[in-house]
Amino acid sequence: MAHRDNVVLDVDERPAPWQWFGLSLQHMFSMFGSTVLVPILVGLNPGIALFSSGVGTMMYLLITKHKIPAYMGSSFSFVVPMMALMKTTGYPGIAQGTIAVGCVYLIVSAIVTLVGS
Repeated sequence: MAHRDNVVLDVDERPAPWQWFGLSLQHMFSMFGSTVLVPILVGLNPGIALFSSGVGTMMYLLITKHKIPAYMGSSFSFVVPMMALMKTTGYPGIAQGTIAVGCVYLIVSAIVTLVGS
């Protein structure tokens, strides 16, 4: 593999413990902010989002057997639809929308698994 001078870590390299600490702090601040801010903007309880993202992350890690590190948190892309649903249908509408998006995610992942990328 060719070495580039401007690359701190390549894809197959692992960070040193001090780098892990810095990356973890950066990740915590960015993800916690969005996971708390999105529900506040929409009018939901941030505790629900924190709990849901924690459970979703644990399930994702178990399903992928820790091969793909990811954090399942809030997305700013859903703020406007969720705000509209909150005004018209409230929590049931947001729950149905979230379940529908999850089903689409499962269908796409099944297609990618069967057909490939």
